[in-house]
Amino acid sequence: MMLSRIADSLFWIGRYMERADNTARILDVNYHMLLEQPPDTYKLRWDPLVAITGERSRFYHRYDEANADTAFEFLGFSEENPNSISQCIIRARENARTIRDRISRELWEDINGLYHKLSKMVNGEESLTRFCDAVKRGGHRFHGVCDATLARDEGWHFLQMGMALERSEMTARILDVHYHQLVEGPQILNEARSHAWVAVLKSVAAYEFYKRLYTHIEPTRVAELLLLDARHPRSVRFNLGALQSSLHAVSGSIPGTFNNEAERLTGRTFERLTYDSIEEIFNAGLHNFLTELQGTCRTIGEEVTRTYFYYAVVA
Repeated sequence: MMLSRIADSLFWIGRYMERADNTARILDVNYHMLLEQPPDTYKLRWDPLVAITGERSRFYHRYDEANADTAFEFLGFSEENPNSISQCIIRARENARTIRDRISRELWEDINGLYHKLSKMVNGEESLTRFCDAVKRGGHRFHGVCDATLARDEGWHFLQMGMALERSEMTARILDVHYHQLVEGPQILNEARSHAWVAVLKSVAAYEFYKRLYTHIEPTRVAELLLLDARHPRSVRFNLGALQSSLHAVSGSIPGTFNNEAERLTGRTFERLTYDSIEEIFNAGLHNFLTELQGTCRTIGEEVTRTYFYYAVVA
C-alpha cells in the first residue's frame, strides 16, 4: 500500500503541472488573438482570463485594470497568486523533490529543469510568448516522460487523477466564462464573435480537431465538443472517464460500482455526460450545468483527499 504522503504528492504534481500548462495556453492564445484583431471589435480580453483562474478578487485587490502587462505578471509569475504559472511549477517541483525515490530520475530532471529554465526567464523579463511557449513545451515533455518512464502502479493512477481532474475543471470554467461573455453578454460583430470562439478552441488545443468535424464555428458545437466528445483529450467527458478509471484502479472496484464518494460523484457525472445531449443541457441552462460541474470537480478533489490522504481539506 502506498503511503498517503506519496500519493498526495503525486496527485498534486499532476494538478500543478496541468494548471501551469492550462494557464500558459490561455495567456498565449489571448495575446495572439488580440494582436490579430482591432481592439474596438475583439472582445475576448484579459479580465475573463483572470476569472477563468478563479482569482479575480485577489487580482483586483492588487491591480486597477486587467491588461496584457498586469495579467501576465499576475498569472505568469506573481508570488502573491498561488495559482500563477511559476508558483505551480515551484510547488510541483517541491512535491517531486520530496518523493524522488518514488519517481523516475528522468521525471525529476524534467520538472527540475523546467523550474530552473522558467526562473531564468522570469529574472530576464522574457516576453509573454517565449515564457508561455516554454511552459507548454514543458507540459508536453512532462506527459511524455510520465508515459515513458513510470510504472502503471498506484502512483501512476494518483498522478493521472490529478491531471484529469484539473483538466476537467479548467475546460468547464473556460467554456462557462467565455460562453457567458460571447453569447449571453453584450452583442458584438459576428466576425469578432467567431474569432473569439476560435480562441476558446485554441485555448484547449481543440481548434484543428473542430475544423475537421465542422465547417463553421457555432457555439453549440463548441460546447458539445468540449463537454461531451469522448475522443478529444481535453473534453470534460474524456477526462472524467480517465479519472474514473484511475479511481477504480486504486480502490479495486469494478466498473458500474463505487467504493467511496469520489467514485460515486465521478461515475454519476460521467454517465450524465455520456447520455445527455447538448440540446438537453442547453434547454436546462448551460451556465447552471457548468457551475454545477465545476462544483462537482472541487468536491471530487476534496473526497479524494479525504479518502486517501488522511487530513482535513483546507478551503
